[in-house]
Amino acid sequence: MSPRGEGWTPADVPDLTGTRALVTGAAHGTGREVALTLARHGATVTVADRDLDALGDLVRSLDAEGAVRPVPVRLDLADLDSVRDAAATVLDGLDGLDGPDDPEGPLDLLVLDEGRRDRGVARSEDDLDPALTARFLGPFALTGLLLPRLRHSTRARVVTVVSPAHRLARDVPADPAARSDADGDALRRRTAWAAPAEAALAGLMFALELDRRARQHGVPTLDSLAAVAGLDASGVLGEGGQGQALTQRARRGPGILRAALGAVEQRSELAPWPALMAATADLPGSTVVGPGGPLALNGAARIVNPPQRARDREVRARLWELAEAATGVAYLS
Repeated sequence: MSPRGEGWTPADVPDLTGTRALVTGAAHGTGREVALTLARHGATVTVADRDLDALGDLVRSLDAEGAVRPVPVRLDLADLDSVRDAAATVLDGLDGLDGPDDPEGPLDLLVLDEGRRDRGVARSEDDLDPALTARFLGPFALTGLLLPRLRHSTRARVVTVVSPAHRLARDVPADPAARSDADGDALRRRTAWAAPAEAALAGLMFALELDRRARQHGVPTLDSLAAVAGLDASGVLGEGGQGQALTQRARRGPGILRAALGAVEQRSELAPWPALMAATADLPGSTVVGPGGPLALNGAARIVNPPQRARDREVRARLWELAEAATGVAYLS
């Protein structure tokens, strides 16, 4: 593998026997492929998602292969109560995993993937945008709740999977200039178009700030990385019946549209590679891994540069403070 990560493939994933991992969004897409790969390489994996039926299918698939059996946990990252319940379940599962001499087992790897979210939900019970909660606040809270077990690992890693939509964001909710509501609450009432992109950028900023704060607050054994998800053709035009119908119409449409869709589809199997590389390759904290193909939407994984906006430490610090206030989970402060 070159210094920029070119040439990495899933064949480079090492033996992970003894590694304890939690993968969120594990029922579908990138999260599922990451969970399958980790388990096939010997890791003890807890798989979390809101779709328990799909998690059951994943468990049965690995059972049939003779791989390490994963532990399913219900989790909806867009619901902070669900995040707290899942964290408690994971902590209970880690307790005594290696017997009475290991009462508080460590967590070595945390992969934070949004997974499939119910786009029909307009607001959470806290009046928070679901995209912002699923892509930033939920992962932020879950990481904080699991931090004690990440500290127990000899070398822990947190990987935040980020949508490529982060490049469309002009600001994040922590930016005072972005506040549109009278009471100044920057985490509520985001516009429907901007919220997903801003949430993705917030997730990327969280990953970078987590790594910085781990060093600052004496947790040098914790590395935080980000993985920019590749564009999977199955989700290009949406999910469900409407998305499938749009995809079929695109395939019957103008040649240029068919060619564009085909170019993405040919590389859709590469979509999980950035997350897998970030989770398993020998990389330092604050590394961002993304697709290396045209427009950085597909292609093999490689190390990429985060946008300048994501490097703004002042905004990242403000975002961290807002997340602590919104979730009630404070850490590394």
